[in-house]
Amino acid sequence: MNIYISKSSSKEAKKKLHLNECDFYIVDISKIIRDLGYETDKLTTESEFILNYTIRKKIIHGIYTTKCDSMLVCYRNSTPEFVDNLEDFFTELTENVEYTIHHL
Repeated sequence: MNIYISKSSSKEAKKKLHLNECDFYIVDISKIIRDLGYETDKLTTESEFILNYTIRKKIIHGIYTTKCDSMLVCYRNSTPEFVDNLEDFFTELTENVEYTIHHL
């Protein structure tokens, strides 16, 4: 599986890669935050826990239950720590999933 990590919105990232939506499973972190009713600058420890759980659940869903062979993870406000945590999460899954991470 190819994992693409982008600091752009999903719309901008799809344009950069000339993507067809069926080719990629898209995980839009900003949308997840909005859907949960949170604001990025007002996250508490509890809300971060729920957010991390939701993101992991969505990524696992994309890996195991879709026919897509690539995933696009978008988060405009991503930090190096966010990317490191995401890479660590994928590393934890290596016994079941072969992947390559690409940064946009």
